[in-house]
Amino acid sequence: MLDSEDAVNAVRRSTLPQLHFLLRGTFGGYAISHTTADEYVLTARCSEATLEDVLEQLGFSRNPIAALKVRMDGNTAEGSWVWRPSLLADEQLHIVLHDLENDPGVDVYAHWECSWIRHPYRHYLARGYDAETGVALARHWLVDGDDLEYGPGIDYEIDNSLARRLSERLWLSYYRLEESVTAIKSKLPFVDGDEQSPIIERDDARDSVSPTITGKF
Repeated sequence: MLDSEDAVNAVRRSTLPQLHFLLRGTFGGYAISHTTADEYVLTARCSEATLEDVLEQLGFSRNPIAALKVRMDGNTAEGSWVWRPSLLADEQLHIVLHDLENDPGVDVYAHWECSWIRHPYRHYLARGYDAETGVALARHWLVDGDDLEYGPGIDYEIDNSLARRLSERLWLSYYRLEESVTAIKSKLPFVDGDEQSPIIERDDARDSVSPTITGKF
């Protein structure tokens, strides 16, 4: 049986994609955005539940208001957490958790941004978004020597491999190729060319991403 936190995340994963399409079709808004490679903090070798216990002990709280995060490889975020110096602080540290699909562990991502409580509109437009500061702060909070803070015996690693650094670019190139093929198909007779690009470009902010890339929505 799902606990209350898992239930909230399950609702977010089922409803936000539908809301995303509605917002895109009305005023170009979004309810889903992608987790970028430059937000990568570390990979914790533990379960999501264990890592969430660590975050809670560090003073983070769940962030159900945040947009649903999807990586370029289609991996959908399992958790969203936030830390603020105070409830009405101008800025916040946002941490996003992605379970590894073929290996035990959790990839942790982070960014620094305007607080959605104090500056909801600026937050929505990604004003003040800073991945570098978010990563530095998250590592400062989480890392304690060879183990995670408040998590004796929980190993972690920081994967700076070329494969990880190139992953987002490779997936983006793949989607761009798909987009080009779709454009060509749309000009051919008897071929359905109504497929939409999975990449949604936005002015003055990070590009958004269509939930269709996961193959789940």
